Amino acid sequence: MARLFNACAACHAIRKGAPDRNGPNLFGAMGAPVAGVSPRFGYTAALQRIGGRWTPERMDAWLTNPRRFAPGTSMGYPGLADPLARADLIAYLSAQH
Repeated sequence: MARLFNACAACHAIRKGAPDRNGPNLFGAMGAPVAGVSPRFGYTAALQRIGGRWTPERMDAWLTNPRRFAPGTSMGYPGLADPLARADLIAYLSAQH
């Protein structure tokens, strides 16, 4: 599961207290506000408009196609097509708290 995060690690940290990079630190992301995982990160208006919290279902939609989930997002990642890989990545994110 952790190896799937390697693609994310180019822009995101996932350790408690780690600084944000080009994207927010994702430690504790699951269950956190969609545009509030990191209080220091400048989220786009596109993510701020989504509201709510990161659930497995929302994270699955985000990882499938970030630009469809939040039109106008600055996230450059094109998405992860494999549903099993997304489920593994979501399980990994869920364990990081």
